[in-house]
Amino acid sequence: MNTSRWFLSLMLALPLGSAPALAQKAAAAATTPSTAKAPGKGEAQALKIFRMLDADGDGRISRQEAQVGFRLKPSLAEDFRQADLNGDGYLTEQEIRGVAERRRAERQERRRQEQALAARPANARAAKP
Repeated sequence: MNTSRWFLSLMLALPLGSAPALAQKAAAAATTPSTAKAPGKGEAQALKIFRMLDADGDGRISRQEAQVGFRLKPSLAEDFRQADLNGDGYLTEQEIRGVAERRRAERQERRRQEQALAARPANARAAKP
């Protein structure tokens, strides 16, 4: 599951009563300057949602902050574990960016392989197992 979809799932799982606070946090997050390279569309969405899910504003999402999502979709717990690169039970923006970059590189490599395969003559493709 891609990172932005994971966070979007968590976002949708939040109680509606928290919407005003989340909107306020989202507005603040949107105005926060960043010195890192500009994120891709999916990464930007994931980071925006990350900032909204960071209920205590400590710059990371704890397993407790993500529990609602785990209850709605148990497989999200495994996604969280995989994204928690240092295993401390928290997701940081840096870990989210790392996962996004790794997945972007994997997609690019798959596309490169697909293009290379498509560029081969049809008889050469059929011969390859």
